[in-house]
Amino acid sequence: MKSEPSNRRMATAAHIRRATAADAHAIAEIVVRGWQAAYRGILPDDFLDGLSVGAREIAWRMRLESGKEGGGPAWVAELDATAIGFVSSGPPRDEDMQPSHRPEAPIAAEIHAIYVIPEAWRSGVGGALLATAVDHWRESGVTSLVLWVLEANSAGRAFYEAMGWQPDGIRQLIDLGGFTVTEVRYRRL
Repeated sequence: MKSEPSNRRMATAAHIRRATAADAHAIAEIVVRGWQAAYRGILPDDFLDGLSVGAREIAWRMRLESGKEGGGPAWVAELDATAIGFVSSGPPRDEDMQPSHRPEAPIAAEIHAIYVIPEAWRSGVGGALLATAVDHWRESGVTSLVLWVLEANSAGRAFYEAMGWQPDGIRQLIDLGGFTVTEVRYRRL
């Protein structure tokens, strides 16, 4: 029986590379497992139990096959050739971050999603993925980065704050098909 790798081994042995369409299924599984573990007690159990890997796989395959990657790249963290986390990024979706809305605004990008399998939480893999995306955008000339996190996700918020992100005071309600939750925007300059 194969034993689970230690958190220390995950942090030092994980390899981060650009995501491809071949990663769509793994990314979908990471998202579903991540949501089910991170949001249990925050979102309704029946919603979490009904999440579909298949639907997410199709969406990720289309995104990654298009070559557009949502306007920005995605990366996968692998350990022993198995995907254990990913991060995706791109242009900001918020109107107030668009150059046409505020020409004097800094060049901005957004971290659209970051998830790591629960067994790799607190291993450094999430931090390495986030740093990869931040470094990419900094090298591209971006001066402001944003991301959204569920307001009630205290563990996620603590992770972002430990990585140098801060809430910028912007909140929004999102509809998840029958119920709404509040998200807060974090920024890193």
